[in-house]
Amino acid sequence: MKKRIWAWTKSLGSTIVFVWIFTHGVAQATVVPSESMYPTILVGDHFFLDKVAFPANYPQALQKYLPTRTIERGDIVALWSPENPKLRLVKRVIGLPGETLEMRQRELFIDGRKLDEPYVIYTDAGDFDRRDNFGPVTVPPDSFFLMGDNRDRSNDSRFWGFSPRENLIGKPLFIYWSYEHEPYSTEMTVRQWIEHAGSVAAHFFSKTRWLRTGTVLR
Repeated sequence: MKKRIWAWTKSLGSTIVFVWIFTHGVAQATVVPSESMYPTILVGDHFFLDKVAFPANYPQALQKYLPTRTIERGDIVALWSPENPKLRLVKRVIGLPGETLEMRQRELFIDGRKLDEPYVIYTDAGDFDRRDNFGPVTVPPDSFFLMGDNRDRSNDSRFWGFSPRENLIGKPLFIYWSYEHEPYSTEMTVRQWIEHAGSVAAHFFSKTRWLRTGTVLR
């Protein structure tokens, strides 16, 4: 009996350690709370976040020994918000280090050449200065200019500036579950989580977006 209990305990312990390492160092389950990346990512999309080779996920003493992840224009990345270090954001990489960006009447130019952006949508009719016209600005070394695909509903580099590489924490992989949910701007409170859990229990089958399961995010 003691041997069985010991074997079960070791098995459970190994599983817990594996899950902890996987979710903290390899891939983390993440949910989107806002409309800033619509229609690429919807509110309520749950996906795994690839955290490998993003130094911000590891102790500072180890960061200088870790490999540098290649970041390319068009990549969707997760980052710590410059305005709230405890809040994760998801945006698309638009400007790379050393590039000069300018937006004129909602058209984006990089180093003087217009950027083709098939993923972008606008939901408002008029021009709103800073939102639709800005720059030119030059991206500093080892930093990036990030924007949401839903340009009229995104709080991004147009407002809080460039994101240094050390703020990036991962790249979304694929959607494993999508559930219809209202947007929210901060991390859920305990009360909101309880209400959300009740909603899922009552409407799991009717509010799950089944066709989004397995969608690769890019």
